[in-house]
Parts: sequence; C-alpha cells; structure tokens
Amino acid sequence: MASSQWTIGSVLARWKLALVPVGFSIILYGNDLYGSPHQRLGRVLFIAGWVITVSGMPTWKRFVDEDPLRAGYERYAWVVLFLILFLAGPAHVVFKVIVGAAHAGDYRTAATSLGLIYLMLPLIVRWAEPKDYTFARLPSRIGRATLFRTVANAAGIGAVGAFLGARFTATYPAPLISTVLTLMVTMVVVTHKTFARARKLCTQTCVDVQALLWAMDELDDAKRWDKPAKGLTGWRRWRCSRNGTDVKHADKQMAARQSWDALKLDLCTTVDSGYRLFGLPLLTRDEVDELERKLLVEIKAADPTAAASARKNLHAIQKACAGRIDVLA
Repeated sequence: MASSQWTIGSVLARWKLALVPVGFSIILYGNDLYGSPHQRLGRVLFIAGWVITVSGMPTWKRFVDEDPLRAGYERYAWVVLFLILFLAGPAHVVFKVIVGAAHAGDYRTAATSLGLIYLMLPLIVRWAEPKDYTFARLPSRIGRATLFRTVANAAGIGAVGAFLGARFTATYPAPLISTVLTLMVTMVVVTHKTFARARKLCTQTCVDVQALLWAMDELDDAKRWDKPAKGLTGWRRWRCSRNGTDVKHADKQMAARQSWDALKLDLCTTVDSGYRLFGLPLLTRDEVDELERKLLVEIKAADPTAAASARKNLHAIQKACAGRIDVLA
C-alpha cells in the first residue's frame, strides 16, 4: 500500500515533466502545418507548444537538480532534439508509403536525413557524454553506446533503402520488396554484432580487472613480509634478501604492472565500433591516465593500506561490466 501511494505521489509531483516533450512535439507539428493550407492552425499550435514547453521547464529543472548524476545529461537533450528533427522527414515518408502517396522526392529527403544521422550521431554522442562521475556513470555509458550505435546503424541502412527507393520506385518497384527484406536481415545481423562486441569487451574487462586485483593482493602480502625485513640491519638484512623477500616484492610489482597493461587495452577499446573516430571508448584517454597514475602510486607505496582509491575504481569498473558478462560472445 505504501509503495503504491509513493508511486502515485511521485507521478502527481512530476507529471509536469511530460509538458516539455509534449510541447516540443506540438511545436514541430505546428511548424509543419505552417506551409500548408492550415497555416492559421499551425501558427496557433506553434505558439501553444512554446507556452506548454516553458510551463514544464521549472519542474524539469527541479527534477535534474535532485540528483547530481542527472545534471550531466543536458547535452543528451540536444541529442534527442537532433534525432527528432532529422527523423521527422523519414517518419513522414513512412506514412506516405503506407497510404501509397510517396514519390521519388520524398525518398531523397528521407535518405538525406537518415544519412546525416548515421554520420553525425556517433560524433554527437561522444560530445554529449558527461565528463563527471565517470565510474558511477559507466554502466549507463555502455548502454548508451550500444543503443545509439544501433540507432545510427538503423539510420544508415534506412538511408540505403531510401536511396534505392528514390532511384527505382518508379521504374522497378518489384525488386524493392526483396531489397527491403535483405536490409532487414542486415539490420538484425549488425545489431547482434554491436551488442556481442559490448558483451565480449565487458567479459574481457572483468577478467583483466580480477587478475589485477589478485596481483594487487599478492603485492600487499609481499609488502607485509618486506616491511619487517627493512627494519633489520647487518647479516639479518642480508639473510632476508638472500631468502628472496626483496626479489619477491619486485616480482609482484612487475606482475601488477603487467596486469594493468592488459586492462589498459580493454579500457581504451571502443564499446560499440572498431572505428575509433566513430566509437565511444569504455573510458577516455584522460580517465585512463588518471586511473593509471593512482594505480602506480598504490603499487609503489610501501604500506599496503596507504592508498585505495585506484582499487575502488577497479571494483566500480568490474561492477559496471558484470551485468554484461558472456563467456560465449
């Protein structure tokens, strides 16, 4: 009962959040009617949409300020705006195809819009990705990378289909059916490869993080054995060195660094695409360098409990990737 009351209260307190997308949709629809015979209605809807959108902005601002993690997603609002603007044309063409009123010019408009989405969306997503709370945002970062890559791939395949429609819909309409089926199968295959790549990267990252954590634990044990030996002098110090205490410590340091080198390759790998320019890496270069700096400080520290920030970040990475483990990917 308490849970249902909380849900109802949450909905009643935040229902004005819907005014922003609803108002923006009315703005777009009114703008589309402005050049039609319903110009007066379009003008009214355009103004009304702005009024509705502005009315919902205070509630939207309070909602964002409630959680620090929400404050970093303002740029993603522009990503959604970009998609809505460029998907309006293809959606209009789809409607015309259903009613049988589409012509070559409509297909060319759709091909242009979808082609721009395919080329620009990955770059815009990299620009929009928040730069704060890196490890707290990592699970959603992986999800966003695969989601927007799927949208971009769908736009690219749709652009090819629209281009073929503009070229052959009037002269050779029959082969378009087999072409559409081929493009649908292609979309399924490409989507599967995108998500399989993300699962494979997350699996390998979890393995390498665990190997590094084990190496760090073994290094801590070596530090505990090495600490009493450093307090000795003379032949006792020489005897401990002869027994391999110092050598063991150095070996464990080297093993930890080697484990980090393997993990570093995973963290620099793009989640959604093998093309670095159009892909979103698991962590940016600056974030990897900062994590490496903390980790080297912890490896070189004489006290095994001197620093633990790097280890906390490693656990956060492991937790972010744990939900996408697939050893058969």
